[in-house]
Amino acid sequence: MNSAGQSVSLPLTAPNLSHMAQAVLMIAYTYYETDPRVIRAAEAALEGGFSVDVIALRRPGQLSTEIIRGVRVYRVQARYRGSSLVRYVWEYMRFFTLCVLRSAWLFLSRRYKVVHVHNMPDALVFSAIVPKLFGAKVILDIHDPMPETYGSKFRNLGNNIVGRLLLLQERLSVAFANQTITVSQPVKNGILVKHGYHPETIGVVANFADDSIFTPLEYPSTDGLIRFVFHGTILERYGLRSLVEAVAKVRHRERIRVRIIGEGDFSSTLNDLIHNSGVGDVVEFVNRMYPLHEIPQMLSDCHVGLVPLDIRTSTVANYALPLKLVEYACLGLPSISIRNAAIEYYFQPDECMFFDSGDAASLAQRMLQVVEDPGILIRYRNGLTKVRERLLWSKEKEKYVSMLQGLAYGDELVSTNVRP
Repeated sequence: MNSAGQSVSLPLTAPNLSHMAQAVLMIAYTYYETDPRVIRAAEAALEGGFSVDVIALRRPGQLSTEIIRGVRVYRVQARYRGSSLVRYVWEYMRFFTLCVLRSAWLFLSRRYKVVHVHNMPDALVFSAIVPKLFGAKVILDIHDPMPETYGSKFRNLGNNIVGRLLLLQERLSVAFANQTITVSQPVKNGILVKHGYHPETIGVVANFADDSIFTPLEYPSTDGLIRFVFHGTILERYGLRSLVEAVAKVRHRERIRVRIIGEGDFSSTLNDLIHNSGVGDVVEFVNRMYPLHEIPQMLSDCHVGLVPLDIRTSTVANYALPLKLVEYACLGLPSISIRNAAIEYYFQPDECMFFDSGDAASLAQRMLQVVEDPGILIRYRNGLTKVRERLLWSKEKEKYVSMLQGLAYGDELVSTNVRP
């Protein structure tokens, strides 16, 4: 509290404790340069005065160690994408072992004060065992609740012993961590609290787009051709089957183009769907991931973002806030989206063009509406300014950095920054 009795917010830069040059380690089973949440957290910590290391996956041809925008990235194995649960478990165990060894070795010189572990899997948090034994605080960041996420990939998983084991490992992981955070209020309240956690034990650092990267674009002229775009991981639960079916149903198809950008388990099937549906002249599938900072340029000639998430696939889909939807809004790109609990929590009814999830005809009708009345796009675009102001990562970043400082400096932070 200050002399007027008002709260004093923590600064974004680290306190001036000369005897402490604190380091943060992040561990994530992901490709660092294409994972927005991990990048945002790492760069926020860096801006907050910490030095930051990341242990992540390695694509063929990538350097094993690289400094990216000030963050030191250590890359280990490649990622598995497939349909074998046994193979997933094996790959996670392999990555876990490598992370235990690498984090222990790095700790000898870096003396991390905080280790931030991103799920999946939740049990990856135990790879921070050596730093924790020597006093480091551990954050578990639940991007995707595992019982529900794997229930969508492996049918009926939630009703058998494997589903119960996934919930058990989540609970043990939360108990091991000093702090657990997740990506949105709907995930916290709609899923994690129902798993049995007290609400006050789960923090939220919302999964918003980095507003320093996703700034409003100059809107391109339509010139009689509307360009739609979907970007991100290529998974069936993201509604890509419905998207292809919708394109096949759209009248005046010669007046639209659809670009799909990304990679994932559904890529091969998606290619087949595009070919078999006869929409290859309209749909361009760019089957690769781009570094986060290149995404705005990849979308700069597009008019409409597509968010066709299929909420029928799993419980977790109803609570997902697709990051692409927030990115489109920050870029000033109107979106056609489904409704779910998370989207309706963060977006007003007049801020998206909604359609019924899983209904290709409903999506086709929305696309046709845009083709026949392009002026609607300007009306929606004008309403996105208030969305961008409401969903700012810069505000969440302050919350995140304050949490890091509290974990790293503890009582010294309070005595240094809060005056009586």
